[in-house]
Amino acid sequence: MRGGLALALVLLGGCAGPGTEDPGMQLGTGEVEFEAVQDGDTLPVIRGPQGGYHVLGSLLAKGLEAGDSEDLTSDRNPTVTFDVMHGGESILLIGPFTQGLDDAPSSADPFTHQVVGRFLILSATDAELDGETVTISVRIDDVDGVSLDDEISVELEPHPFNN
Repeated sequence: MRGGLALALVLLGGCAGPGTEDPGMQLGTGEVEFEAVQDGDTLPVIRGPQGGYHVLGSLLAKGLEAGDSEDLTSDRNPTVTFDVMHGGESILLIGPFTQGLDDAPSSADPFTHQVVGRFLILSATDAELDGETVTISVRIDDVDGVSLDDEISVELEPHPFNN
């Protein structure tokens, strides 16, 4: 009996998991690692190989059920919804996605999970958005009812390698 109680204590409270810390999130950018972005910063609009245009969205998160980044079919995976607003209208051509979040590097402490380099495909060209201010937002909804959101207003400019 005593061993069963000890096992129950370990399973119920012996390790930190979702809900054991205050939830939080930070929106940013970055192709291979998270890069912080502040209101008023400038982001490049990148011309993709198929001729469309995108910006890169990344995020850091903590205090939520991150799901399983190795299993797209896991019923524990959260739903992530990005948006890009320009002139009061969404210019984003992609919808929400449901997948597990990757572990964040220790340098991201206190954040524990991340999404890096998500293509936010736009319905406008780099020329149309040059010098324009947009609001990029993101929302995460986990399976336990935790919702996190963040937004930033940035100025856009064409990436120097766009043709």
